[in-house]
Amino acid sequence: MDASEASSVSGQRRVPRRWVDGTVPCPMTARTTVLAALAIAWCGTLAAGTPEYAVKAAYLYNFAKFTEWPNTEQPGSLTVCLYGKDPFGGFLDEAVRGKQAHGLPVLIRRLPAGDEHLDGCQVLFFSSTARIESALSRLQGRSILTVGESDDFSERGGMIGLVVDHGSVRFDINLAAIAAARLQVSSRLIEIGRVVGSRK
Repeated sequence: MDASEASSVSGQRRVPRRWVDGTVPCPMTARTTVLAALAIAWCGTLAAGTPEYAVKAAYLYNFAKFTEWPNTEQPGSLTVCLYGKDPFGGFLDEAVRGKQAHGLPVLIRRLPAGDEHLDGCQVLFFSSTARIESALSRLQGRSILTVGESDDFSERGGMIGLVVDHGSVRFDINLAAIAAARLQVSSRLIEIGRVVGSRK
């Protein structure tokens, strides 16, 4: 199963609606057809009440699939690194088990907060508790896709920010930060995400 649909709601962010078991409902929207074309139509196949981090894990895997790294990068695997606390509770391991991205096996690597040994990471995920400013400053000029879930992650220099908004998981995308890292993302991701900052 692959990533979630995300509803983009303009205006003030709202407190996410949750079921009594703490899960976040995952409603269908018209843009599910776009996601299906990308093989990332999560909501089209899942019942309401999908756990929030199952949806975020599927998104993270698909961000790796629909991002292109410079040709100089020739790793033996595509490694998703989790910086600091791991909030996924096994959902990310399940999302990538037995799967590939760009013909490479997808591996998960967990890093303690403050770890500066980021060689080998193609994707770096920051949980909501991670202190991102110093880590992002160290990543400038490096071709590592940064994904986070803290407030205004993309506005603060991160590349893709996951947001729970009105009961759906959606994402913001910082194209300037992505370009500065010499990465390219699928135009379809740009269509379904919310671009923050400059489009250059």
